[in-house]
Amino acid sequence: MRRRFSIGLTGGIGSGKTEALRRFSALGAATISLDEIAHEQSRPGGPAFLKMIRAFGRQILDESGCIDRKKVADRVFLNSNLRKRLERLTHPLILKEMQSQMKLLFGIVVVDVPLLFEGRHEKNFDATLAVLAPANVRLHRVSKRDRLSPSEIRKRMFAQISDEERMKRADVVIDNDGDLAAFHQDVKRYYQAFCLIVTTQVTPAQAGVQNSDFLDSGLRRNDEPEQLHLINQEQR
Repeated sequence: MRRRFSIGLTGGIGSGKTEALRRFSALGAATISLDEIAHEQSRPGGPAFLKMIRAFGRQILDESGCIDRKKVADRVFLNSNLRKRLERLTHPLILKEMQSQMKLLFGIVVVDVPLLFEGRHEKNFDATLAVLAPANVRLHRVSKRDRLSPSEIRKRMFAQISDEERMKRADVVIDNDGDLAAFHQDVKRYYQAFCLIVTTQVTPAQAGVQNSDFLDSGLRRNDEPEQLHLINQEQR
């Protein structure tokens, strides 16, 4: 029987969760990004396109008639009521597509869920993983990436739950303070542990999936990524 072990991946803006998703994919995991699903669904003809225009007006469109995601973000991060309205419109559609995609995948499946705990979506996954980073590091990353002012970035950070809350609620936590090589190594170690769960069919509790204890659960730290990729492929 083919087995799926799903991980809900989350983290605040600028934490590096997208980099973690890319690394999991490179190691052999199947990956899904809810941001990408949201982007596709808000394109002209997508299931969220007209709903968003009705809710927020044509001023959220760019010159080509597409929804300008930055304009939407600028509005909703300044107004919690608008943010909740956007979530009510789009989240059911996004989650439905996520579940449809997950049904087709086996082995290690990592899903990037920005509002994993805020939306209480952890119930959809076998384990949860939070990427954390110091506030000053996140500010630097986002200002360089998105060209936002420090005040704009802080507003977006404060609209999300704190890293302290993520640490309390996540099964696994990875620190990403700026050392990319160390970060990649931590992602690899957790991927190895997830592979161990799939191949031995132990439960997450038996494997010790609880924050740092997870790394002491008997994972094979010396396995090569190519071997682990084959392990995951065998589950599909």
